[in-house]
Amino acid sequence: MGRPYGTREEPRHREAYLYWFNLTEKGNTTTDAIKITAEHCGVVERAVWNWYRNFKWQERAEKRRDEIMKEVEKKENRTLAENRVSYLKILHKLLDDYIQDGLPAQIETIKDLDLVIKNCLVLQDSPTEVVKNKNTQTNINIDAEDLFDEDLMRQIVEEEYLNRNEEEDETEEEK
Repeated sequence: MGRPYGTREEPRHREAYLYWFNLTEKGNTTTDAIKITAEHCGVVERAVWNWYRNFKWQERAEKRRDEIMKEVEKKENRTLAENRVSYLKILHKLLDDYIQDGLPAQIETIKDLDLVIKNCLVLQDSPTEVVKNKNTQTNINIDAEDLFDEDLMRQIVEEEYLNRNEEEDETEEEK
């Protein structure tokens, strides 16, 4: 069953719809937008109300808004992902410098190091701390300072750094 006589959408109807849609997007009520659209198109309000009903402007507007929101979300997600990558590069550079050269100027304390590591983990949607038990693995969020004092943490990190250097030296000697 087709539309009633005279309900084939023509370019002027499409133009009226777009004009009405833009008005509603700017915050006008449907009634006000119909009135303004009628004045803009040089027709009576009743004609625009008929177009509104016959061409299902409300349903079309909802679909269009959904499509617009999906595109906006895609762009936002792309931007967020690009930002995460940029931030991770900065944080990884800090960590690489730390591993290569000891404590660089940007990482002055264990708390700074803890913050850099946790930011990396957060940006990667990982838990900020993982504690391994014999039988299970549990994710918890604890500041390193709550577990160790700063001197002990520095000693552990220095020992780890020395162990890595010794392992690298042994590997080079074997070659």
